[in-house]
Parts: sequence; structure tokens; C-alpha cells
Amino acid sequence: MAAYVRFVQGAGARVVPIIYDEPEEVTMKKLKSLDGVLFPGGSGDYFKVGRLVLKHAISENDAGRFFPVWGTCLGFERLVVFTATSGDKALTEYGAHHISLPLNFTKNPLETKMYCEMGDDAYKLSIGNFTLNSHSWSVSPETFEIDKGLKDFWDVTAVSYDADGKAFVASIEAKKYPIMGTQYHPEKVTQAWNDRYGINHSWESVHLNRVFADQFVAMTRMSKNTFGNYTETQKVLIDNYDKLETDYYCGEVYVFK
Repeated sequence: MAAYVRFVQGAGARVVPIIYDEPEEVTMKKLKSLDGVLFPGGSGDYFKVGRLVLKHAISENDAGRFFPVWGTCLGFERLVVFTATSGDKALTEYGAHHISLPLNFTKNPLETKMYCEMGDDAYKLSIGNFTLNSHSWSVSPETFEIDKGLKDFWDVTAVSYDADGKAFVASIEAKKYPIMGTQYHPEKVTQAWNDRYGINHSWESVHLNRVFADQFVAMTRMSKNTFGNYTETQKVLIDNYDKLETDYYCGEVYVFK
């Protein structure tokens, strides 16, 4: 979805796509030049290449080379499945479609990697309906306590409640790594404008959600990787691919062919 691309471009990033069915050697060549990876939400599948990317990110950070990862919605779920002892059994069905919800922080946001740059504004996320949710699956807070893989790897930073009042994990961050995930969609607030999808487009909501792009891109700038000069970088950017306009709430999508 182009919304993810514009989200990070608005924070000063350039975007190189990792295409799920490209040869592994192509993906690895890109990863050695990228400064970080965003796992997008939506439909489709990138299970195999996603696991490869996460393994690379952990390896790079273990070697002292800073490499951040951010997962949104499906991307959040993929990060969970990749690290859970129970695999995809860690996911539970939820009903949280096209609804903006408040966060219930389970950790002081000022002491987290993902909310600290907001300062006291972070607490506004617990008061207003600012985080857009649209998902059929998520993870219960209890699962992060009983699944050893999840408990060892992640800190749960916030939870929300679906239409039935059932708690689901809204955001997580790795204990040891610059790896984070949100079940909610910060990119849709500034980039998706179709009606009837429950997006809070108030100025306060826009201000709060775009901080996540700034925070993630600021982390990628700590990497020393590069594709080379301007001409070399232009060859691999997502702008080389076509876009298709849709009437779904995600709007434009990139087409890889």
C-alpha cells in the first residue's frame, strides 16, 4: 500500500521494496544496503522473506550494527509468529475493524523506545480514540506471559479492547533490539481518506500518529548502510514501480511485475 511508503517518505526516508518472491540473494543484497525494514499490514503473504529479514536484523544488531525493524498490523502479527514458541498458534481471532481506540499502557511510555519521543503527549493516546485498528487476528496479553519465546523476546507496551471488550496487545518492543510493532495503523491517519473506515483525522490524531514515522526513520538514520550515490540509489527505489488506484480505504497500491 502506498500509504506506508508516503508515511516514511514524509519523515525523510527513501523506500526500497523487498518483494516477497524475489530470489533470496536479491533480498540479502538489499538488506546489506538498507538502514531498516518496515513490515507492512494488509493482505498477502511474506512469511518466508519476513522470517529472513528478522533473522538478518537480529544478526546485524548482535554484531553491533544498528538495524531497526517496525511491524504494523499483519507485520506486527508476523513478528509475533516468528518469535513465538507456539508459532501461529499465538494468534487469536478478534473483532476490531475500522475503529479508532485508546491505548492502555502496560509500561511507562516515557521509558519505551517507541513512545519516548512523544514526551507527555504519549499519555494523550490513553485518553482519546487515536489508534486505528482494522484486524481479524491479534494476540492476547496472556499469551505473552505463557509463551516462552514471546516472554523472552518482547515487552508489551500497550493493550486495547475490541468491540466485545476483549483485550488484545496493541504494541510491543523487543527487550534487546530496536524492533517494534503496533497492531494499529499509524500510517492510515495521515494517508487514507476514504469514508466509513473509522479513521480519526483530527489534528491531534495526525500529530500523534506521525511521530511514529519520525521515530522509526530517526532510528534508521543511525545505520551506516548505503546503496551508494544518488544515481545508484535511484535504480532500486520503489518509485520505479507502477501504482494502481483502488477504491478500498488503502487507496493506491504499488504493483510489482
